[in-house]
Parts: sequence; C-alpha cells; structure tokens
Amino acid sequence: MKHLNAVAVLIAITLVGRLEEVRENARNGSDRGASVVETIILVAGFAGLAFTIYLAVKGKVHNWINKIPG
Repeated sequence: MKHLNAVAVLIAITLVGRLEEVRENARNGSDRGASVVETIILVAGFAGLAFTIYLAVKGKVHNWINKIPG
C-alpha cells in the first residue's frame, strides 16, 4: 500500500510540474494575441448575425404595427 501511495504522489507531483510548464509556455508563447483575435472574430460574427436577424424581423414588426387600427 505504501508503494501505491508513493506512486500516486509521484504522479501528482509530475502532473503539477507539467501543468506549470504548460502555463509558462502559454504565457511566453509566440501566439500570445491569438485568443484576442479569435474573440474579436467571434464577436464580429455574432454582431453580424444579430444585425441580420434585426433586418429580418424589422419588416415584420412594422407590418404588425401598421395593421393596428387607430
């Protein structure tokens, strides 16, 4: 059982060390602004989609309003 615990501790230490390496590489990587660019593209895509839906619904709403008597 002690051997199993020692192996588990070794695996945990290795994983923590590897996680630190991944974090360090992510901070110092050459694609540092890639997530910003991806976010801008995503936001622009959703804005375009929202504008398209707005244009599609706008005509229907105006027709419904014009049908109201008075």
